[in-house]
Amino acid sequence: MEKDNLLSELIYEYYESRILFGMYRYGDQLRSVSQICASFGLARNTVQAALNKLEAAGYIKTEQRKMARIVYQGTEETFRENAIKYFVPRREGMLDINRQGPLLFSPVWERGLRNFERSISEGTYRKTNPTEILGGDPTKLYYDVLRTFNNHLMDSLYWQFLRYLNYFYPNKEYGMGDYMEDGLLSVEKANRMKAETDAYYYQNFLEVLAFVDSISEEHHLKDVQQIPFTWMIYRKRPQVRYTLAATIIREILWEVYPVGSYLPSLPKMAEQYNVSLITVRRTLDVLHSLGVTKTYMGVGTRVCMEPIQPDILDTREIQENMMLHKEGMELLSLTVYNVTLFTLESITGEKREALLQEIGRLRGKNNNILCIDVLLKFISTEVPSAFLRECYGKLRELMAWGYIFYAVLRGSGEQPDTDLNNFITRLETDMMADNWTACAGSWQAFIEDRLDFLRSRFPLGNRQDEI
Repeated sequence: MEKDNLLSELIYEYYESRILFGMYRYGDQLRSVSQICASFGLARNTVQAALNKLEAAGYIKTEQRKMARIVYQGTEETFRENAIKYFVPRREGMLDINRQGPLLFSPVWERGLRNFERSISEGTYRKTNPTEILGGDPTKLYYDVLRTFNNHLMDSLYWQFLRYLNYFYPNKEYGMGDYMEDGLLSVEKANRMKAETDAYYYQNFLEVLAFVDSISEEHHLKDVQQIPFTWMIYRKRPQVRYTLAATIIREILWEVYPVGSYLPSLPKMAEQYNVSLITVRRTLDVLHSLGVTKTYMGVGTRVCMEPIQPDILDTREIQENMMLHKEGMELLSLTVYNVTLFTLESITGEKREALLQEIGRLRGKNNNILCIDVLLKFISTEVPSAFLRECYGKLRELMAWGYIFYAVLRGSGEQPDTDLNNFITRLETDMMADNWTACAGSWQAFIEDRLDFLRSRFPLGNRQDEI
């Protein structure tokens, strides 16, 4: 399955980079398979596939009932060349993440630490691994806090973030203390350790940046094409059809294709969305199952947006997309205030005016999804950070799947979208008064309210490891 392969690739690249940069040397041992599984929260088959690929590439050697051993024999010169090839094309991405990454991760840390403290005091905390699989690795502190959300989407973002930066790997001499006291979490100690770890990572960042800049000058590499951070949303099944389905649902809600109209022909859709014909057909199958469209032989595909029955939520592919929607809402609720405020304060008055016009278009629609889409479209195109644009662009895709929840409620005879005119008026008033903090606060309150509603009406448990 696609998700298994992508997660296995994540583990492979994690260890490959550490070997190529000389952090693991010839003769060193990796952790056991069970320890690696616990570190990443993945199943044995996924980790084993990554180790098999590492062995096939000549990086490690595995023996039965023994931990894998490094067999790659790099020299200081090859380690240096490997670092050049990796870090020079990612210089701008590293700078961007270092500057704006805290807008995303700081509120997650603060809430997660409160979750962590509560779970320990209530006796519900489950240790990452009784054998301390991460040892002194400072990523353990972050991961212990992050996993209190039981949110695979956040986990995925975190590990891909580490993989992209690649300097977030401590030297073997780096040690990290214990943030527990008498079996309870010491928030003060955890925050102090986080500050120390952040300072350690920042020093690593400065060293990598100085290395990249010196190399770029020496080897005339200043014009090397940059590789931005890309956030992959892992699914059990190929995701192109779901990405396209979300796009079409969003366009229908915005009346690019009004209810009662017909979608373009299959060849035109394939050309318009730059996908294959078979992807278009599979996407239409998804839309048909959701009551969004209906195909009439010899006529075309008509937009219906019919109410759907609750049993649609029992299908695996719909459950997966609904869970991604819920997890995306959780991440959005934590980060939207910081990111919205930063964006509003950073852009020109002309762009703020354009947002105000988009907000005005919401009047009379009474559609929660469109309200959120206005904000995420704005941020994913205007925020002066490629990292934040990427993350919020992916969240925008996931938000469109909230349509299913509301279609199910309508199928049960309910009208879940309430009058949103007061909310829109408040946004317009704050925007015209240049009150960006109030505007960001209104968006946060709106999203938190929708998340609470989602949890109360559709209490989907967060995903267990199904890999």
